[in-house]
Amino acid sequence: MASTKSLPLSSSIPGGVPSGASPGSASAPKLPEGVTRGTPEYAVISRALFFGGFSTFAQLYCMQSLLPLLTTTFGITPAQASWSVSAATMMMALGLLVTCVAADRVSRKRMMTIALLSSSVLTLASAFSTNFETVVILGALKGLALSGLPAIAMAYLSEEIDQRSLGMSMGLYIGGNILGGMAGRVLAAFVADMFSWRVSVAVIGLVCLAMGLEFARSLPHSRRFTPRHMSVREAIGHARRHLGDPALLGLYLFAGLMMGSFVSVYNYLGFHLAASPFHLPHAAIGAIFAMYLIGVVGSFIAGPLSDRVGRARLLWVLVALALVGLVTMLASQVLGVVMGLAIFTFGFFGAHTVASSWVGRRATQGRAIASALYLFFYYLGSSLLGSYSGVMLKSHGWHGVVALLAVAVVLSLAVAMAMRRAYGSGTPR
Repeated sequence: MASTKSLPLSSSIPGGVPSGASPGSASAPKLPEGVTRGTPEYAVISRALFFGGFSTFAQLYCMQSLLPLLTTTFGITPAQASWSVSAATMMMALGLLVTCVAADRVSRKRMMTIALLSSSVLTLASAFSTNFETVVILGALKGLALSGLPAIAMAYLSEEIDQRSLGMSMGLYIGGNILGGMAGRVLAAFVADMFSWRVSVAVIGLVCLAMGLEFARSLPHSRRFTPRHMSVREAIGHARRHLGDPALLGLYLFAGLMMGSFVSVYNYLGFHLAASPFHLPHAAIGAIFAMYLIGVVGSFIAGPLSDRVGRARLLWVLVALALVGLVTMLASQVLGVVMGLAIFTFGFFGAHTVASSWVGRRATQGRAIASALYLFFYYLGSSLLGSYSGVMLKSHGWHGVVALLAVAVVLSLAVAMAMRRAYGSGTPR
C-alpha cells in the first residue's frame, strides 16, 4: 500500500476539525495539510480514484449500449430495456443516502473497496442471467453496491486535497468516470457484436474486478478524517441544512435535470441512428460512445478553469453549450448528429465537474451527506427522466425526446443563471 508518511503537518486547518470539536478549542487535534498538486501523494490519490471512478461507471452503464440487443433477445420495448440501466441508477441513488452515514463510522477506503469488489462480482453474475427480470434484479443490487463509492470519493477528495488543487483533482476523478462510462459502453458493444452480450458483460466484470484490487492496494487511508458514529438524527440535521442552503439546493436540482438529460440522450440515440434514414449497424452505434473522450476534455478543462475564473461564472456557459449541442442532434445527417453529441457531451461533463466540486467546497460540515444528496438527485434524474424519455421515443420519436430534454436543460440553465447572479461576484446576494 502506498505510504503517506511524508505528508507535512500544520498547526490548524480551517474546516478540517472533526465534528464535535470547535475550531478554536485547545483539544482540537492538529491535522495534516491538504495534499497539493504536484506531490507524489497527489499522483497516487488521483490514480487510485481514477481507477475507482472508471470501474464504477463502466459497470453502471455497460448495459446502455446493449439496449437494442436486449429488446430483441427478451422481446421487450426500449423503455422496458432501459430498466437494466435505470434499476441500477435508482438503487444507487437510494443507497447513497445510507452509505454516506455508514461511511462516517468506518474507513472511507474500506467502504469504497467493498463497493468496487462486490459490484464486480454482481456484474459477472449478470452475464449468466436467463431472463430479463434477473438482469434487472442484479442491476439493482449492483447499483446498491456501487453507492458505496461516488459520494465517499467526492468527500475523500474534498477532505484530503488542498482546496486550491481540488478543482483539478475532481476533474481527474470525473475524467475516470467519463472514460469508464465510455469504455464500458464501447467495449460492451464491440464484444457483443463479435460474440454475445453475455460475453461482453463478463469481460467488463473481470476488468473492473482487477481495477478494484489495484484500488485497494494503492489508495492511501484518510489522514484528515476521523471515523465517528453519526446518529440518524444528526444525519437528518445535516441533510436539512444542506437542502436549506439555496446554493446547494440549486446544485442538487441542476444535477437531476442535467444527468437525466444526458442519460436519455445516450439511452435512445442508438435507436434513432438504427432507424431511417441512418440505418447504422450496432457496432457503429456503439462507437458513438467514444464521444465520452470529448467529455474527458471538458472535465479536464473545466476543473482548473473553475479554480481560476470562478464556478458561478463558468457553469451557465457550459449549460448553454450543452443546449446548443442538444438542438443540433435534430440534424438529418449523421455528421450533424455526431457534432451535436460532441458539443452536448463536452458541455455536460464540464458543467458536472464545476457543480460537483462546488458542492465539496460549499459544504464545510457533513460533506459526505452533501455529496450524497448531490448524487441522489443526479441518479434520481437519470432513472426517472431516462425511463420516461423512452415513452416519448415510442409515442413521438426522437423529436419528442429532444423536446422533453430541451425543457430540462433550459431549466438547468435558469438555475445556473440564478447561481451566477447570486454568487458570481464572490459575495452571496
